[in-house]
Amino acid sequence: MFHKAHYYKIKEMEEASSHRRGYVPVLVGKEEEDVEKIWVTIKAIQHLTIVELLEKSVDKYGYQHGLLRIIHDVDNFKAILHNITKK
Repeated sequence: MFHKAHYYKIKEMEEASSHRRGYVPVLVGKEEEDVEKIWVTIKAIQHLTIVELLEKSVDKYGYQHGLLRIIHDVDNFKAILHNITKK
């Protein structure tokens, strides 16, 4: 069975491939309904805090094809990104 969320991820990845050079699209949210696509710089995606959040998502969902997914509060994630990028 083809899951709707899987289709969404593939579609987003296709659309993202031609946009925002130097950035990675990441789906962030705690629930499927609250997911938001956030563009993260290549430098920020390598930051220890972001890597740890990605690893937590892998623990829950495993490795998947498509966009990266981080299970975290969207507003808190944006605050983390702000702190990382202002340095």
